[in-house]
Formats: sequence, C-alpha cells, structure tokens
Amino acid sequence: MTAITACSDSTSEPEPVLSSDSAIKSFAFQAITPAVTASISGTSVLADVPYQVDATAMIPTIEIAATSTIIPASGVVQDFSAPVTYTVTAEDESTTIYTVTVTKLPPPTLAVSAVWERTLVSGGLPSWFTANNDRDLTVAGDFVFVHNNNDKIRVLDIATGTDASVRDSLTFIDGKENFASGNLFLLGLDADDQGRILGSNLRAGSDALNPWNVYVWNDKDATQELLFAYPTPADYRLGENLSVVGDISANATIYVPGSGFGTVSNKVLKFSVSGGTVNTTPTVITLAGLDNMGNAPDVNPTSSASDATLIIAGTGVNGIAEYDQSGNLVGKLPEALNTGDNAFLFTFGLDAKAFEISDRKVVAVTATDFTANAATNGKVFFIDYTDGWENITADNIKSFAFTPDGNIDTNFNGTGGIDVVVNGDIATVYALITNFGVAAMEVSFE
Repeated sequence: MTAITACSDSTSEPEPVLSSDSAIKSFAFQAITPAVTASISGTSVLADVPYQVDATAMIPTIEIAATSTIIPASGVVQDFSAPVTYTVTAEDESTTIYTVTVTKLPPPTLAVSAVWERTLVSGGLPSWFTANNDRDLTVAGDFVFVHNNNDKIRVLDIATGTDASVRDSLTFIDGKENFASGNLFLLGLDADDQGRILGSNLRAGSDALNPWNVYVWNDKDATQELLFAYPTPADYRLGENLSVVGDISANATIYVPGSGFGTVSNKVLKFSVSGGTVNTTPTVITLAGLDNMGNAPDVNPTSSASDATLIIAGTGVNGIAEYDQSGNLVGKLPEALNTGDNAFLFTFGLDAKAFEISDRKVVAVTATDFTANAATNGKVFFIDYTDGWENITADNIKSFAFTPDGNIDTNFNGTGGIDVVVNGDIATVYALITNFGVAAMEVSFE
C-alpha cells in the first residue's frame, strides 16, 4: 500500500509596509497677491497675511504625501480668524494634528519729515510775508509759486525754498499786470499738467464790469494772459481756491468752489476746456446733504478722469469729505475723530490735495485756527483713506506742526495752500499757511 502525503507551500506574501507619513509638506495661500507660504515648525503652522485680507474666507493649498489624507481638505475655504486644526491621516492610519494660525500684519503707517521750512520756528520766514494776505500756492516744474499780498506771486526754488528771480529783475510775478480787477486782484493759484501757472481774482457779488477772471502765465518769466472771464458770478463768491487737471491748451477741467467768507453755497462750478477753448458755461455740482461749504473752501479732484471724485474742505464741511461728480457723498471723516489734535480737521480743515503712493490713497490738508488761539495752531494733516472713510482711525492720520513756536499774527483769514509732487513711493508736499510760513515735507509709508 502506498501512502500519499500532501505537501503545503510554506512560502507566503509578506505583509505590505504601510506609510506612516502624516506630515504637511507645505501650506500656502496662493490666492493672495503676492502668495503667502506658511512656516511649519513641528505641528504649528504660522502665516502672516496682509492686513486687508478677509481672514474669514481664505483658501489654503496644502501639500501632503500621496498616501495621506487631510481634513479639512486642501482648496476648501476656511475661517482663519481663529486658529484652525488640520488632521493628517497616514496610510497606516496614524495621525498628526496641526494647528494653523493666521496673523494679519498691521497696515502701513504714514511717515512725514521736513525737507525745508521758511517759518518762524526755522528762523527763515520770508521777508515779504504779510499779515493775512498770503493765501495759496502751487508747484510747476522746478518752482513753487506762492500767492503774496493779494496781487503778487513769489517764486521759490523747489529744492530749497529760497527766492528765485523772474523776468525784468523782479522778485515777483505781477498778478495784475494786464488785468487789475476783482475784490482782490489775485487769490487762487494752481498749475496745469504742462506747468502753466493759473491764477484768479476774487469775486463776490454781481458786477458785469468786473467778472471772475482766470489768468495764465506760461512760465515764471511770461506775461499775464486772460484765459477766460466768467461774467455772472452773482450767486457765488469765486476765487478762494481753484483746481485744474489736464492741459489747458488741449483738454482740461477747472473746478472752483462757489462759497467763502460771508456767503452761503453748496455749489462747485466745473469749467471744461476742449481743444484749448474754455466753455464759460460751467456745470454746477450741488453737494448733497451739505448746506454750506463755509469759509475758505477748497475742491480738489482725485484724478484727471472725467468721473473723478472730489475732495471737499471748508469750515462748513465739518470734516474732509469726498463727493462724486453728481454731488453725492462718497464718504467723510468719521465724527468720532473730532477730538484732540484731529478736531482741527473738522473746524479748520481748509486746503486739501489728494494723491496716491504705495497703492494707498492720501489727502493732505492744511488746518489753522483763525481765532485768538491761532498762535501755535498751524498744521498740515495727512489722512490715509485707502480702506474707506468709514474705516479711518486715529492711526490713519498724521500731523506736521508747521510752526509750534507761533506765527506773525492771528490767521484771521484761516487760509493757506497745498500741492503735491509724487515720485514713485514718495510724495513731497508743499504747503503755505497764512502768517505761519511755507514748508516742504516728504511723505511715505513704512
């Protein structure tokens, strides 16, 4: 008898080795510009993001091993206003829990420093300064043009603030050389995009024989020419300030507030220039919700675009405001800021200029108390309104004390002027405050 014995195969497949990799390789927010990559230390993931990012709705891009899974998943929107935990499960089902913390960086802050000063505090107040009658300025090319004593324009070197000469060995441009008319022969100043100097007389009340005039000088050595005359200023006080954008020999726009001392108006007059010809029938912009711009008002467009918003200042505005071309309020300085040093912006914010640097929007404002307290209250304020007027806090406002040691007289006109030259991420602001002096300041974000 033959015995049959079964043989068993003692060779078997080894158990597969499962990966224990439960690491996060990288964690980034690709949708932010520029993209933000978090740092990973142990199970802590840290990311600093720009202050304006909405931390409640961010989408991470997360890299893990191909054999792993993660909850919540990569590419899914999350609220990172508080730390978020992520669980990575390895192939062998081991897990690692990560905590992701997102920190919003603080917004950039304004930095302001003096370039030059001709003020009492600096010992260099111009000898030609008068009491109450130096009331505006503009910048064109290499020079700063300063209104002086109701009928002159003084010319300063833009780099140093020192006096420059003009034609015929004069020390000033004659503001009434060819056209001696108006309640004041000369008051408002500005310059067009080609560096031509514009000025106007002051008109208050109807007088067909003495209209509101806008003059032009092609440069500091040119003679005075009449750009246009507006014959019916009966309803307005014109000339406190004027703003021009564009090229007056081609296409430009001239804005003038129709209000001032002793008058009540909420109107802005807008004169258009087409092909070098001025349309002397202005568009009248009525500022909604504002009864009166008040004393020494200013209007400044935020750009040369036809739909540019307008920055409005004046004693009746109760804080600097922005309006659209239809006269609708866009926003204004929050009333909560009407305290301490910033209170001047609500009562005496008078001359304003808007500009942009480092992708941020700024308004520069002169402010001076024209009561008996004016001796030490001449300031230039800088307001960062990039994130909307309603979001402005005290941290978004910087002030530059123009003459902390006093002035030559109480500034009963409460006036001044301001202009800005932008070069990359730096702006140089040139300011005049009546009775306080003239200065240049450098402005940047840090």
